[in-house]
Amino acid sequence: PEEIRKVVHESLRYRLMAHTAEDLCEMCMEPEDLRRCGHADFKHGFCIYFDEQRPSFKIPDLEEKVNTMIRAALPISYKDDNHVSIGGVAHPCTGPRIHVSNTSQIKDFRLLHHYVYDRFHRRYYLVGCVGEHSERILKELTIKQQRPGWE
Repeated sequence: PEEIRKVVHESLRYRLMAHTAEDLCEMCMEPEDLRRCGHADFKHGFCIYFDEQRPSFKIPDLEEKVNTMIRAALPISYKDDNHVSIGGVAHPCTGPRIHVSNTSQIKDFRLLHHYVYDRFHRRYYLVGCVGEHSERILKELTIKQQRPGWE
């Protein structure tokens, strides 16, 4: 139990940052892209996926908008079981208690600057990372995608 507690405790700050960064990405999307997106998590990051059609936004533009919100040090709080408040704006959320308390607590937010296409599910994945290892994680993912078998 102590070993499990230690792993969970050490990873919690990344999960809070990643979940909050994911919601910030959603807040910066056009409504039509937001309505059709789904979510997945991974260590130190998140994926937002879009079925069938690539989203309309440019990833570097989205990344800059999110980083602007991070620098703005917006307060974040639980609103109700289906919403979180970010900078006083209510945002739909499936985990409204899983956030940092201020956007400035998100460290080293980065997005992979291309979509990962899953040909089996016909989905486009937007991949984001947080924390001091975010740049390395995204570089490793890019290298893996260049191997045979990836699209």
